[in-house]
Amino acid sequence: MQKQVERKQKEQKESKFKLMFSSLKYRNFRLLWTGVIISNTGDFLELVALNWLVYELTGSAFYLGMFNLARSLPIVFFTLIAGALADKYERRKLLIYSQGTAMILSGILAILAFTGRINVYNLMSIGILQGVANSFNLPIRQSLIPELVPRDKIVNAVALTGMSITSTLVLGPSLGGLIVATLGIPYAMLTNALSFIAILWALYAMEIPRSEKKHEKSLFQSLKESTVYIINHKVILTAIFFSVLMLTIGLPYQTILPVFAKDVFKLEAKGYGFLFAASGFGALLGTILSGLREKEKIKNAMRLSFFGVGFFMIAFGLSALYFSHFIVLSVLLLIFIGFSMSTYNVTKNTILQLLVEDRYRGRVISTIFLGFGLGSLGSFIMGTLAQFFGAPGAYLIIGSFLVVASGFLIYFTRNSVMHA
Repeated sequence: MQKQVERKQKEQKESKFKLMFSSLKYRNFRLLWTGVIISNTGDFLELVALNWLVYELTGSAFYLGMFNLARSLPIVFFTLIAGALADKYERRKLLIYSQGTAMILSGILAILAFTGRINVYNLMSIGILQGVANSFNLPIRQSLIPELVPRDKIVNAVALTGMSITSTLVLGPSLGGLIVATLGIPYAMLTNALSFIAILWALYAMEIPRSEKKHEKSLFQSLKESTVYIINHKVILTAIFFSVLMLTIGLPYQTILPVFAKDVFKLEAKGYGFLFAASGFGALLGTILSGLREKEKIKNAMRLSFFGVGFFMIAFGLSALYFSHFIVLSVLLLIFIGFSMSTYNVTKNTILQLLVEDRYRGRVISTIFLGFGLGSLGSFIMGTLAQFFGAPGAYLIIGSFLVVASGFLIYFTRNSVMHA
């Protein structure tokens, strides 16, 4: 009898494992997933190196905020255009163009670093151009997912895509801190430039049936049409509003991690990479569990995780103020922040993918990435708060704001059905 129970439990675990990775049996999605892991590892690796370099060059949290502002602000101006183009033209080709451009820009950064000609001004200039490329990459890649898997696998595919990104939040910063500390910053930038080969090869290798898309409407008419669609769909409008709010105010918590690493915890580049990786590890756990969640539970998971980001930011700020010598506590709280952030992002993305009609998909998905652009403003605010109130104070202020905002999210979604 005991053996039968154990065998049944083992079979249940195996079925859950298979369910977690079920979307990977589709070749096109598997190619995208693998390419994203390699390329995003390079992106986060480079981000660690660049943030560390900016802080070394300036010694200023304000300049850290300014640098991240330069990288993210273009998204505000270009992401909606990218979404409209994604609904008019072949998404795979658009991704190839945007990723190829990003590869060239990372190569230029590597050349400047190796020749010793890099400074905070050309860093910001290239950061702006990278932001333009990312404006197209983010919404187009997300809107491509339903073309790669059947509809009943969209929830799993969105979670796995989030997992591929958040897993690189662990691997990328860890490698970044190691490479910066051993080989130097130029090699981190070179590694990122080479990592784009993987995603470009994956996109070229995909076999997606060509579909004819109508181009009669102008770009302005297309954007106007999607705006009316969003406004008239209460659930989608609510999900987008709070998504933009979270990406604007909450996600920039990573901006001032170099300040915590160097000034609060007295760590060096490896320590900064470790802190960044801790939040990434939490994010990975969050996306793994999201891939197993039933769609009927998505709404509650989204609301609780929104609150969790603010709550754990407050706790981290307090731990840095009063228990900075107890680094284990701070690392655990960073894991919880990453877990809450990724859970919120996956559940919100899943809700939109399930509810949005395909003809509006690129434009609607692009609106949530406005938050990444407005996150540049959040990075600037976070850096400014850290400059005047210290890094722990900045976390306390932003975390408190998010806790209050979560109350409004719960109120506005109390009667909403957020799955289809």
